[in-house]
Amino acid sequence: MAVAVLTTFGAARRRAVPPSPTGPVPTFNKEVVRILQQNCQSCHHPGDIAPFSLITYGDAIAHASQMKFMTGARQMPPWKPVTGCGEFDQARVLSQLEIDTIAKWVDGGTPEGDTADLPTPLNFDSGWILGQPDLVASSAEAYTPPASGDMYRCFTMPANTTSEYVSAIDIHPGDRKTVHHVIAFIDTSGESQKLDEADPEPGYKCFGGPGFTITSLDSASLGGWAPGARPVMLPEDVALRLPANARIVLQVHYHPHDPNPLPDRTEIGVYYAKKTPQKLLRILPLANTTFTIPPGNPNYEVTQVLPGFFVPGIHLRVIAPHMHLLGRKMKVDAFLPNGETMCLINIDDWDFNWQGLYRYKEPIAIPAGTTIGMSAFYDNSSANWRNPNSPPKPVSWGEATTDEMAIAFLGFTVDNENIIAGRKADVSWWTKASR
Repeated sequence: MAVAVLTTFGAARRRAVPPSPTGPVPTFNKEVVRILQQNCQSCHHPGDIAPFSLITYGDAIAHASQMKFMTGARQMPPWKPVTGCGEFDQARVLSQLEIDTIAKWVDGGTPEGDTADLPTPLNFDSGWILGQPDLVASSAEAYTPPASGDMYRCFTMPANTTSEYVSAIDIHPGDRKTVHHVIAFIDTSGESQKLDEADPEPGYKCFGGPGFTITSLDSASLGGWAPGARPVMLPEDVALRLPANARIVLQVHYHPHDPNPLPDRTEIGVYYAKKTPQKLLRILPLANTTFTIPPGNPNYEVTQVLPGFFVPGIHLRVIAPHMHLLGRKMKVDAFLPNGETMCLINIDDWDFNWQGLYRYKEPIAIPAGTTIGMSAFYDNSSANWRNPNSPPKPVSWGEATTDEMAIAFLGFTVDNENIIAGRKADVSWWTKASR
């Protein structure tokens, strides 16, 4: 993966505080359903990534004991960043009061309550968490990946855009069991269409990138999807750029787990910006591609540094760590010119199935001269149940799921840019920094 995965959580939600669980037994209709709406239903509704729905009372009582255990253990809702390192928007963390409310409801016999207490139900009829997109695109034909081995396949489609700026994307894999990740590249040259026409199957092979040259940081990618990711809506003064007459190219990484993989037709939903933004969101991958994790090592460290002289005055808006199955921890820090260290994100229990792009509540000022460092740890021992190799073997950077990666995608805006005022940012430093 060479560019950002821009997906995580939806628009801001309001957190209603339930009554204290020390009083009467909570009911589903008054207290519990509100907790589920605010924290769970965006995944737990029919057709989405969760294995069961939590929309109705019947849904909830069927999984009541499981809800109590998983919320009490803080395994659900899934949220990987450690508290105290970066303050993120839409943090999926239940308060102790909410956890206790669910537990008291279960222990009190899971009462339904008065139907008059029910809030207005959330609407997921469109199938898209952020509502119906302005543009939905997919390949013209479904593609069936090979039964074994990793396959990277690119599917090109005209954007037919009516707006040059994009506030959000959402990607729906056609077969979540086979699709490992998706990146939405932007092709302004038309090369992807020629590559597609030269390949007899739907799309074209594209290991290591989209198959065409990306010449501009301003229109390199719209983002992507990885397991567990939720879409994010950018603030109204920030957007991604989708040039007129461009093509969207979905690079889909398939990793079949079944001898008879299903046909896949992955979709992308695009949400146009409602007005011209002040700044563009740009992505810089902070990556180490030269490591080899020795077999048997349960705590192997991989590091990478972005030297300060590469980085102008910017504000960090989003961050997305990425590793594969051996990954266990990742921490990213900013070392400021004044000698201070600022923790940007810390994940101490990495899970490949719950990845995301995390948006800061407030943009983080990164002054010129700041050095950004990444430290990632991997468990290549036989005690790691996720280890794809038995016995363990040396593992290096690679495109396959059984290879590894060490990347922190940094989504930022440049301080001196103002599109409305006609002031463009100088991002010539990106070519050198991204090597």
